[in-house]
Amino acid sequence: MKDGDLVRFQAPHWMDLKSEIDHNDACGMPWLMGLLIEYHAWEKVATIAYGGQLVRVQARAVEKAGKKDFSSG
Repeated sequence: MKDGDLVRFQAPHWMDLKSEIDHNDACGMPWLMGLLIEYHAWEKVATIAYGGQLVRVQARAVEKAGKKDFSSG
């Protein structure tokens, strides 16, 4: 992942996202789309722009967005 990539990330537990319940995984937190601002491998933390704020998320909960994230069906 590089700065400026579009990524999907698992919402942190402290985010209030009752409107985004349709894309949950097994642990109950939705996957969201955002813009990767900064990622350093030694920190294992990604900084992502989402909804007008910067969110810091563990790297294991971040994936580079792909074709399946943009399909309309």
